[in-house]
Amino acid sequence: MTRQIALVVAASLVVAVAVTDISTVSLAVSTPNDCAQPEVPGTFHAQVVVAIRASRDLPARWATSDALPKIVCWQETAFDPAFRASRPQHVWHGVFAMTLQEMKSVAGPELGNDRHGLVLHASCFLRGWDACKHTTGTARVVQQLVAGLRWIWWVYGDPSTAWNHIVRTGRFNSYPRPGTDDTSTRQPFALCPVDGVVSYTDDFGMSRTTGGYHLHSGNDVHAPLGRMIRAPFAGLVVRHVDDWLAGRSVGLVGAEGFARNAHLSRFGRSGYVPAGAVIGYVGMTGDARSLHDHFEWHPWNVPVPLRVAPTGVARIRDAIDPFPFLNQVCHRS
Repeated sequence: MTRQIALVVAASLVVAVAVTDISTVSLAVSTPNDCAQPEVPGTFHAQVVVAIRASRDLPARWATSDALPKIVCWQETAFDPAFRASRPQHVWHGVFAMTLQEMKSVAGPELGNDRHGLVLHASCFLRGWDACKHTTGTARVVQQLVAGLRWIWWVYGDPSTAWNHIVRTGRFNSYPRPGTDDTSTRQPFALCPVDGVVSYTDDFGMSRTTGGYHLHSGNDVHAPLGRMIRAPFAGLVVRHVDDWLAGRSVGLVGAEGFARNAHLSRFGRSGYVPAGAVIGYVGMTGDARSLHDHFEWHPWNVPVPLRVAPTGVARIRDAIDPFPFLNQVCHRS
């Protein structure tokens, strides 16, 4: 199915949102080869430059990346910021076909290399892109590009790695593509992320004040300094470092979603690893005040029914409570 290319050139232009039921779409893009040489609007790279400058925390070299238009092509949004598609559990929006939860996950300044970078205001997500003030730095298309570029940085590290992952696995985010497994998450982990006997409680959704106020988006798995942290499933490991929140952390992207292990004392293996590979070691870097592995679970497909933590919280942005899944594979003290 061909969709009209409708890039926003003027920052104040309001674009009507098109709704697509992806279950009825005849996808024109079936394999990554279909996007080897995508037709790129002349304004695309210029708007990427504006987004990078507006974000103040993304690498300038990304502006000339040939992987970015390939990723957009693969998502089959036709570079259209008005793109929208839906299924019962998700609604995808914008140039990178991201859910509201995914966009909110990269909205805050804590995920940027510069924590004072552009903050994507919550109203832009909760009431739609047109709720944003249409200034140069917050125009709808720029907001979407910043969100998508930050998603690439946070999950994959850089655009080339993201594109290579699409070629290898056929998955960029929760947006379903040909051949992806889109059944609800049931047993995503092959083993406990922290080796040996551990202690943890269901602290998902609890208030945290260190590193700036936020809701706890995972479970803290307590273990001694240097205890091995293992990949609970096969996937791509990407390293991250900050000095105010997660400290040393690793993201692990797999077939059913991605996990994050934070506050590591040191890193282990990176790149593509099998389940059980040592990807880090327990520490207390970042805003941690005790030795533990902060473990988050971000599934592509939301479990049905979705667990509600004792705090009353079921989702924090695109993260869900990992507690029942940890109970399937961990030995608690």
